[in-house]
Amino acid sequence: MKARILFAGLGLAGLAAAGFALSPPDDPLDPIRVAGDTHKVALENKFVRVLDVHLPPGKVEPRHRHPHGMSVYFTDWDAKVTPDGRPSEVHHRQAGTFAWNEAVVHSVENAGNTEGHILRIELKY
Repeated sequence: MKARILFAGLGLAGLAAAGFALSPPDDPLDPIRVAGDTHKVALENKFVRVLDVHLPPGKVEPRHRHPHGMSVYFTDWDAKVTPDGRPSEVHHRQAGTFAWNEAVVHSVENAGNTEGHILRIELKY
């Protein structure tokens, strides 16, 4: 099932890639730069950058930026998300689900007891 979700997510990302941009590689809020201990580049080409994210319980990621894209959740976990200029919200993420995400600058805390494992598909043009 995980493989089907992964391939579906990558396929959707490829189809939707035109018209969206990533931050420049020298962006001080790039998640690889500010949260390299939790974010790893799994794949990158001219259309997408795919991040493999592992967020342990209690871990807080510093403020960082994501362009438009999609998140695929491989584990059940609780995300405390603090977008710029808005109050924090806790969201339960369920394994085997995925969600479209608008571009965002935020910090994220794993507020649960299980590791968050996310595949983040960032679109670029």
